[in-house]
Amino acid sequence: MALSPLDWPSELLLSLLELLPLNDLLSMTTVNKPIRTLALPLVYSTVETRWTWHRLPPVLQLLQTLLERRELAGYIRNLRLVGNGFDDRTELSEPPIFPLGADLLSKATKVIESTRVPFTKLWIDELHSGSVDAIVALLVTIAPNLTSLHLGPNFTVRSRLWGGIFHYALCESPKSYNLPIYQNLRSVESSWRTKEWHHITVCNAADVLALFYLPRVQNLSVSIDNPVEFAWPYSHPPAPSSLVSLDIFRLRESRIGPVLSVLKGLQRLHWHWSYQPDLDEEVSKGVLELDTAATALNQVADTLTDLTIGAITRPRISDGDYDPPPLELRGSLDLSRLGKLRKLRLPWVFLMGWSKSSSSAKNLLSPLPLNLELLELTADLDDHDEWEWHNDDSIINAIKVQLTSQSISRYPCLRRIVLPIPGDFSDMTAQREKELVTIGTRAGIELGWIEKSEYEEEEQL
Repeated sequence: MALSPLDWPSELLLSLLELLPLNDLLSMTTVNKPIRTLALPLVYSTVETRWTWHRLPPVLQLLQTLLERRELAGYIRNLRLVGNGFDDRTELSEPPIFPLGADLLSKATKVIESTRVPFTKLWIDELHSGSVDAIVALLVTIAPNLTSLHLGPNFTVRSRLWGGIFHYALCESPKSYNLPIYQNLRSVESSWRTKEWHHITVCNAADVLALFYLPRVQNLSVSIDNPVEFAWPYSHPPAPSSLVSLDIFRLRESRIGPVLSVLKGLQRLHWHWSYQPDLDEEVSKGVLELDTAATALNQVADTLTDLTIGAITRPRISDGDYDPPPLELRGSLDLSRLGKLRKLRLPWVFLMGWSKSSSSAKNLLSPLPLNLELLELTADLDDHDEWEWHNDDSIINAIKVQLTSQSISRYPCLRRIVLPIPGDFSDMTAQREKELVTIGTRAGIELGWIEKSEYEEEEQL
């Protein structure tokens, strides 16, 4: 006689529960106590809450549930706080505050005081006023078993408190504070902030650099302001040997070097370079030092296989400017020492300059590593007055000269080059396609094209 699932051994029943969608899992929590005990950890293993409109944020409901039943927070492995802007309040540059009720604040205060961190009073005050920073700090404090953390742009505008939690958990004596050690946290995403270009007085470097001290972090995505003096938040730099993938936003070429210098196992890097005249004014200037960028990138030459560099500029918001700011490209981006690099994606102007005249003395391939397989050249910064590659034929002619005047045999692995054409106001014609095929065939390389830079796509999100 076959056993009813209710009579199955726990191991077999758990294997069945793991296959169920969330709604079915929720139903299983009402069957009986043994099944509820098995199902609840699965229900709460991944928690996602979205906040994109102007009403009571679901994150407060989540916080209330977890404070009332603390054991549920221990089940959370993947926490995703999602939201980028507010659909009905487009003028908001950061989330509105939602003061907590007395009962919820009382429960939260007990948790905060138990941590013994030196900023408990500030934390409680911020929580009382409904600060998003304070709410995020509380959530990461009561969820000690996280393996993955995603903080969307609405949750990262301010990071003094939640960044402080990671600082005191990872960069100070662990016995001094009652905080998780985040031993299993392997993936953290805290990328750009909602309307980041408006927050000209916020500096988060001291807060978010603590994430590099996570003992087992493998994937990290973070936006870092450019500090006047770069300093790690602890007496010694981190050594995140497990970190293999990094997305880094906003940090300029003069400040990314110290970060890359400690990454001895990095395989993938996506550097979102940006410049706005009234952001990080003491550090971020209207000159892109390509030599400095190359020196910084060479520090991960022994391990890096995949490199993407995106570039974007914004006008000076504080003065009401609309046009892109002037930008000078100085030096050259020599990446030839990146011997492990297989895939490279970067702006066309980083290699070829703003115009045909500036490219005449440039060599497209010589700055590239010999083992490169794929080269994608984007149209980033094509909205600048300095950009003179508006005619697609000028790019095709330039690549024709580059590929016929150089010894392609030095790059035996290079199989494809993607060009930043067609432009915004042109189309890829059959004649141009045919010409690219001819040029590529002669050089032994496939030539392709793209229509949009990644940053243009991001701006539409």
